[in-house]
This record gives sequence, structure tokens and C-alpha cells, in this order.
Amino acid sequence: MPQNYREPLTNIFFLRFRNLLLLLALSLLVIAKGEAAEDRLVCSKDFLQIVSPDQLSVDQCRQVAKMTMDAWKFDLKQMNWDSSTTMDAPLTMRVLSIERMKAEHKGSLGFARSNGKLFVTSARLLDDDSANRTLAHELGHIQTFRTLGRHSLKVPVYFLEGHGLSMGGAYRDHLGLSSNKNDTRKARQIASLTANEAKLILTTNKNYYISDGKKDRKKEDMMESMGIFFVEYLHVRGGIPNAVERMGQVFELVGRGKTYESAFKQAYGISLDKIISELTAFMEQTASDPAERLKETRYEGLLDLKTKKAARHQ
Repeated sequence: MPQNYREPLTNIFFLRFRNLLLLLALSLLVIAKGEAAEDRLVCSKDFLQIVSPDQLSVDQCRQVAKMTMDAWKFDLKQMNWDSSTTMDAPLTMRVLSIERMKAEHKGSLGFARSNGKLFVTSARLLDDDSANRTLAHELGHIQTFRTLGRHSLKVPVYFLEGHGLSMGGAYRDHLGLSSNKNDTRKARQIASLTANEAKLILTTNKNYYISDGKKDRKKEDMMESMGIFFVEYLHVRGGIPNAVERMGQVFELVGRGKTYESAFKQAYGISLDKIISELTAFMEQTASDPAERLKETRYEGLLDLKTKKAARHQ
């Protein structure tokens, strides 16, 4: 085009207006995805970068980075993932102020995106030792999603949450932290689950806690409790000491294209249907004896007297 060529003013105005609309659309798209434009890079460590839209100092960021990498390495050692999975791909951690976390993600201390690239957490972890297990829980999800790749939807949510809660509990034990009110709440929920509820959770996946397209938080919480009890059952009643590590084998097999059911049978040497049948029968047998249901699990001894009495009269 000749250097002295000049577009008509109407064309210039149209192009600028169009570009403005495109910029606005892109901004709305970014906000809709939950990654606000005001995020700033605060610090980075290895493959981890930490961003925040709030006041997070560099020293605080470095503290978060250390906590995160310690939990990440713990999970790696526990799971002993196959070397074919790239675990050190870039990971973004978005740290929100306590107030913003409550406003935008009420009831959550942190959560992982299923793309295996983003982890959102509250700045509360800077002052709460128990938040370390949230790190191990959610980072366990990140490692799992990286293993599953595009097959993440093939694995039931109860199994994913059972794994995450197992990692968080193991890390809590590793750090020597005592049980807290969340553990007691899980014990109560497991004690109150009926055999029919257990079967429904283990056979309907997401539909159990989604109603009219929205999550039922109470049912979702019960599903998570069933998930961790499923793992505890495999370990205690199923006599599988490395039940958690075998979960990693399930994830790896599904990531290579196998169904969840076939991967489960290959990893555990027993069919999923048989385990579900045995577990629900056990739930029926212990409906009035929560202490027996929780015996030798990580939740043994956490039930209060009120819960025990209520269970006896079911």
C-alpha cells in the first residue's frame, strides 16, 4: 500500500469502534472464566507462579510457594506416578484475600481446575496450619488431572474426592497435626449415611448432588464423605494397605483410554460392582453401630455421644 494513502474517516471510526467492541468482549470472557484482569504476578518458584488480585507481599508469596511445593512433593512421593506423565508443567496458583474468597467462593478454602493448570486458594492458609492439608488435597487433584488428561470426566467424583481427602489426611498425619472439626463432621456424615444413599452415590456420580442444574452443597458434602469412606473401606475391610497408591494406577489406566470400571478391576483385582455390593451390605449391617463402621479408619473415635445415640435409634 502506498505510504501516502489515507483511509476515509468513516472507515477509521468503524475500525476503532470494532476493535473497542472486540476488546470489551475479550475482557468479559476473561472475567467469565474467573481469571480477573487485575491479577498480578507476585512471585514464582520452579514451575509454580503465584498471582493475586489482592494485597499479597513478596515475603508472604514466598511462604505460600514453599508450603505449596512441600505439599506437592509429598503427594508425588505418596503416589509414585508413572514417569510418562509430565508433572512439572506450569502451574498457576491464584491467592485471594479471605474476604474475596468468601464472597466469590463461599464455603471453600481452595479448589483445583480440572485442566490441571490452575489452583485457587484463600490467603487464610498463611495463618491456619490445617490449611496445609487443603494444599495436599487440591494439589492431589492437580496431579490426578494431569495424569487423566482429556479423560478426567470418566472417573466418578466420589473417587476423585476420596483420593483428595486421603492425600490431605495423610499430609496432616505427616505434619503431626491433630484432628479438627472438619474430621468430626466427616465422621458424623459417614455414620449417618444409609446403605441406599451409599449405593446411590457410588452409582450415579454427579447426578446425586446436582438438582435443576445447580449443586446441592449438602449432598455434595455427603458424596465427599462417602468418597473417603470408600477408600477407607478398601484399606481396612478390603485388606488393601496400599489402597491410595492403587488409586493412582486407576487414574493412569483411565488416562490411557481404559474405562473406570476396567481400570479399577485391573488395579485392585476385584470388580467395582462387587466392592459396591459388599460395601453397601456393610453399611446396612452397621446402620445402628457407627463405632463398628468407623473402626480402624482414620475417623475412629471422633463421634460424639449425641451422634452415637442417634445412630442407635435409626
